[in-house]
Amino acid sequence: MNQKEFAITITPDGRVEIHIQGYKGTAGCNSAAAMMEKIVGHIDSQRETSEAYEPEETVRIDQHH
Repeated sequence: MNQKEFAITITPDGRVEIHIQGYKGTAGCNSAAAMMEKIVGHIDSQRETSEAYEPEETVRIDQHH
């Protein structure tokens, strides 16, 4: 499983930039962006990286009794 990373930069003019890495697929990327929006407030713009277009990762857990 990939490591999830967030880099938050506050520019000299006060803009907040967030780089989210490690989420594959649009659903994962959008979920991470929504979480960050709750933390920093309104998001003015969003740009997807190549990870957003990769197949989403799924985790399967089998329980055997």
